[in-house]
Amino acid sequence: MTSQEEEDVWRRFQDDNQQAFETIYTTYFSVLFHYGYHIAPNEELVKDCIQTLFVELWRSRRSLSHTTSVKFYLLKAMRRKVYHSLRKEEQYATYLPGSDDNDIAFSPELELISQQTDEHQQETLRQAIEQLSHRQKEAITLLYIEGLSYPEISDMMSIKVRTVYNLVYTALESLRKHLNQPGPWMVLALFVAKL
Repeated sequence: MTSQEEEDVWRRFQDDNQQAFETIYTTYFSVLFHYGYHIAPNEELVKDCIQTLFVELWRSRRSLSHTTSVKFYLLKAMRRKVYHSLRKEEQYATYLPGSDDNDIAFSPELELISQQTDEHQQETLRQAIEQLSHRQKEAITLLYIEGLSYPEISDMMSIKVRTVYNLVYTALESLRKHLNQPGPWMVLALFVAKL
């Protein structure tokens, strides 16, 4: 969906157009699910968060602000919703950035990358990704899988843009070292080629 189409469907949704609401839901459900599952690998919790998010959107549609990126708006709202749900269920500490990051599941996209390599490369990649912090995994997913810009990621993760650049750089360097590749562009090519 182009930026103009996103703005148009959002405006129609705010004007009580149920078909526009359904378009937003069907277009972004899988994106929201994958992103939510990346934060908390609990399928039911993520689906509940998506359901709650869309119910709240419909109820408050007339008072919502204008947006130029529906995807960014929804991803940011989804992030808040998932963390809020985790907090409510007292599981929040388990998934907090900086907690035991090795227990957090890979996003489905990163798992797909692993499945498409041969066994040796698959094990090497798995070990390399396990070494990344939760925030590095999240930044890489938002940048290369979801296609968000550095400023959007900064806003979403509530960190400075420079910190996002540093997270991505250190993640790519870490992966490069684990994969014994000559430069970060090889790691980037691995991510992009497998999408």
